[in-house]
Amino acid sequence: HFYTPAVTLLGGTWRLEHCSIESSRPKHRACAGVVLRGGARLELVDCTISTASSAVQICDAECSLLARGTTFRNVRTAVFAERGGRITVTGCAFETQLGSDVALRLSADTRGAVRGNTASGPRALWGRLLPPAGVEVDTAAGGEVDQLPL
Repeated sequence: HFYTPAVTLLGGTWRLEHCSIESSRPKHRACAGVVLRGGARLELVDCTISTASSAVQICDAECSLLARGTTFRNVRTAVFAERGGRITVTGCAFETQLGSDVALRLSADTRGAVRGNTASGPRALWGRLLPPAGVEVDTAAGGEVDQLPL
C-alpha cells in the first residue's frame, strides 16, 4: 500500500549508503521514506529521498539520525522528530517545493547539530519555526540563527 513507509527501523544501528528511496506515487507524497522507532540509530550517507510525506521520521527520544551528503527532494518534511531524539545533519541538500513544505520539523526537545547544508524552496530549512534550543545551527545551513547552545 502506498501509505506504508519504505523502510521501518525498530531498534538497532543501521547505515544506508548511496541509495535512493522514492515514492511509487510521486504526486501524492503519501509515504514516509524511513521511520525510526525503538531507539533505532540511522546513518544516511550520500542518499536521495524524494516524493515522500516525511523523508525521515523520528518517533521517539531514544532514536538518532546522522545524515551526510544526502539530498531530500520534493518532501513535505525532510526530517520530522515528533518526540525529540538526536540529529546531526551535515552537507545535505534540501529542495522543498510548496509553501507548506519545511525541511526540518523538530520537537522542542530534539538535540544535535545542523551544519553546512543547502536549502532551496519557499520556506527553506525551518519554515516559520525557530530551531529547538538544543540544536546547534550555522548560518550556512539556511538558518536565521547562529550557534544555538546545546
